[in-house]
Amino acid sequence: MSEVIFKTETVRKRYMDRTRIKTIIFENFSIDRGKITVLKGETGIGKTTLLNMLGLMDEISFIEKDNITFFPKPNKPFHYRDIFSTGFLRKEKALETIRKNYFGFMFQHDHLIDGWTGWENVILPYLIRFPGTHPSVPIKKAKDLIETCQFTDMLEIMKRSPATYSGGQRQRAALIRAIIHKPKVIFADEPFASVPERRARRIIGILRKQARKNGVTTIMVAHDIHDRVLNHNDISVRSLSEYKDNKNTKIISVTKGKIHEN
Repeated sequence: MSEVIFKTETVRKRYMDRTRIKTIIFENFSIDRGKITVLKGETGIGKTTLLNMLGLMDEISFIEKDNITFFPKPNKPFHYRDIFSTGFLRKEKALETIRKNYFGFMFQHDHLIDGWTGWENVILPYLIRFPGTHPSVPIKKAKDLIETCQFTDMLEIMKRSPATYSGGQRQRAALIRAIIHKPKVIFADEPFASVPERRARRIIGILRKQARKNGVTTIMVAHDIHDRVLNHNDISVRSLSEYKDNKNTKIISVTKGKIHEN
């Protein structure tokens, strides 16, 4: 039986829609440790919202027994409800600590800083997690990762600004940045959105290898168009579907699903 790395007990997000406060409620579900889990569902249902809540990139509303529990280790839980119920400074400190020590991020847009070199971009999470480290240490680790991932063409361009990179090169730099500091969890929001199938297969292969060798959990938002890339026995699915909606509240069930290869 798989260990759980995330467990939710109803989680909700309040947001302003024009002049009205609305609420989206996600029902109970869990995420298995050391696997790739894909969040699937129709456009606008809340996949990215849920991803951002799990990754502590968005505010979360807790009432009654609502909670998200993150287990970086089986016996070391972090209860999001407790974090968001503290004062502002303590909350921000807790969020920073969890994100820098345990999480890596791949965004739909790469968010590379064009005013920096490629090296400066990819080593940033490592320097944040391990302050005081000389940059040569994570640069060496980045070079090793680039070679392991078979991105060796990147070695020639990393001294340049990402503004000079192709779209594929930017995507590869973003992937190295997400894994360089050895996170427990990688959050990936449509990482294949602008890459061809061949490159998408390479990315998913690297994430699967991170799961097998290092026990890294990946939680990913993806669309049906990428089912052929994701159709592996070690990739699981959580399907989001709306079953109750009124003017101000919609309730989303999160259930185990399957990849349907076209």
